[in-house]
Amino acid sequence: MTTPLNLRRPSGARAFKNSLATFGVWAAVAIATLPLLWILASVTIKGAPLLFTVGADHTIVCVDESDLRVPTSQCGTEEDAKGGTTRADGLRWAFPSGGKHVAVGEKVNLYRVDTAYPAADHIVYVDSDGAGEARFFSLQWWTSSLGNATSKDSQGGALQAIYGTLLLGLLTAAIAVPGGMLGAIFLVEYGRGTRAARVVSFMVDILTGVPSIVAALFVYAMFITTFGMKRSAIATVVALALLMLPMVLRSTEEMLKLVPDSLREAAYALGVPKWKTILRIVVPTSFNGILTGVVLGIARVMGETAPLLILIGYAKYLYLDPFGDSMGALPTMISDGISVPDGDAGSDRVWAAALTLILIVMVLNLLARRIAAKTKL
Repeated sequence: MTTPLNLRRPSGARAFKNSLATFGVWAAVAIATLPLLWILASVTIKGAPLLFTVGADHTIVCVDESDLRVPTSQCGTEEDAKGGTTRADGLRWAFPSGGKHVAVGEKVNLYRVDTAYPAADHIVYVDSDGAGEARFFSLQWWTSSLGNATSKDSQGGALQAIYGTLLLGLLTAAIAVPGGMLGAIFLVEYGRGTRAARVVSFMVDILTGVPSIVAALFVYAMFITTFGMKRSAIATVVALALLMLPMVLRSTEEMLKLVPDSLREAAYALGVPKWKTILRIVVPTSFNGILTGVVLGIARVMGETAPLLILIGYAKYLYLDPFGDSMGALPTMISDGISVPDGDAGSDRVWAAALTLILIVMVLNLLARRIAAKTKL
């Protein structure tokens, strides 16, 4: 005789344990998610204005009641316009389009557009409500270099830092990805269970835990001190490759292990050589996971700061030569402006650089997903 199932809600100690477990799961989700959301929100709110902001037209002209331009001297000084002075004779200051724009992030007088006139005129008048910011879409942050701007200056962009970050990431991937994939193929396909594979695996585990500053010091001592090389982007790439290599190797190794042995055995039974089986069956089958590991490795090295501080000088101008001794990068741009007092234009550039770095990593992940979807077997 079978015992009927008890489908009643749990009670007593069992209900308490279930509730405690549920609370623990949601607490873990909150602990893992809320800090990330807080970081993303803070970086976006504080960094977005510089990415998409340009000031209003700052060429002030004097117009009469019919909006006809009159000699500037009749309206008084520019300070009168900034203070919102109203004249009894109907003359007033206006900001027409086509003049000199203020720099990105610079505060200008609060403005309003008089809707009684055609929108094509774009005449912007001074309001007397106080100071504000005029915000429009602009690519100036992406297309201009920082140049000789100081922490007090609001002009300048991050073109040199974006170029340096992308160049260092691509050069690092060109070294670390082939080496990591070949090492993983050796561990899984050729050296599984051998002493050589155990030695290589042990060394990779040690390299995984090496701090970035240690890798930078190693490259500095070997290539710069011993062989007389100068500080350059290439030396930085070597240090970053040491950090990226174990990540690519481990992720590729795990993905190759997930490929069923039956696929390999079927290929061998058909007379396919081992190298061709690896190249045409094993690697394509695990390509999605391998690509994910590569993107994660690139994202990590793009955010490293210590190798850049030790092995290359920070440049505020755009230098294209990877063999030069100076190059801009987003991590060093953040490091250079981190001591700027809050409220200065330089502190805004720090947040904008951080947001730019996050956007680059996000684009890389989306691109990797797209490639993986197109190449899935």
